[in-house]
Amino acid sequence: MLNTFELPEALKFNPVLVPIQHNGYDLPKRIGQKVVRDDTNEVLGIVKSRNTPTPYADLWEPLVNGLETSGLDLDDAEIKWNIMNNGARMYADITLKSYNYDHIVGEKTALQMRVRNSVDGSLKYDVSALIKRLWCANGCSRIAENTSAQFKHTVNTEPEKIGEVASTWPVALEDDAHLFNHMRKVEIDRDLAQHFLSRNLCLTKTKTKIKTNDKWLGRMMGLWDNYSASIGRNGYALYNTLTHYGTHVDRDSLRGAEVGNRALRQEQDVQTLVRGKAFKSLIMYDDFEQRIAA
Repeated sequence: MLNTFELPEALKFNPVLVPIQHNGYDLPKRIGQKVVRDDTNEVLGIVKSRNTPTPYADLWEPLVNGLETSGLDLDDAEIKWNIMNNGARMYADITLKSYNYDHIVGEKTALQMRVRNSVDGSLKYDVSALIKRLWCANGCSRIAENTSAQFKHTVNTEPEKIGEVASTWPVALEDDAHLFNHMRKVEIDRDLAQHFLSRNLCLTKTKTKIKTNDKWLGRMMGLWDNYSASIGRNGYALYNTLTHYGTHVDRDSLRGAEVGNRALRQEQDVQTLVRGKAFKSLIMYDDFEQRIAA
């Protein structure tokens, strides 16, 4: 297990703050400072004066120690790293196949923990859990409110706190699993899916108005057609259409840091959307909550 959780060499560096220069002079710290890798001298970003980036290694070790004390079965853990913008930010997706919700959701699933962090201030240090569909690359964006924890960028992060939070996730995610099963029973035809996507996601802002982006909508409806063909024309197919968009970036049209920035924005947009009133109303979330509470 320890080898599985080894921090990649690409993240074993110290972020150093360097003054921003203009015409040969150092600008005041209040304007900001550059974050530079100590091993390659690459500039990773600009941070405000009060932001002191912490090396990834100083935060990763307490996290691993906390997971070891959580009581979770980590023997079959698989970890996928996503290092963006030369190490300015990182994701680590930890899949635990010992925990699954197959009997509730009706397909192969596993518990997945996602660790997000950055040294350029673009991401808060966040550890969360979600249900991963194993037959595709989608991670089901979390809807349960108690499956996420944010920690300060400090070496004083307590392993016990991480372990205490993580130990609750297998049970907490059962609510999401039951919700996914509920979504399968909510009928949504193609016209309704298109209406929802055109009003809530596929929008382009101009100086004077907000309008539907037809090209974007066409791509999303192609995803809907694929998922509704395999899952059925229901809320779960729409949900997977959204999470597919939130976890897949068109890399061919982007370069360098644009890929990481776009990936972050798409994930955040979907996370906000599936927790919002419009989507919850469409899948009759209130009915689900009442049935669970009964």
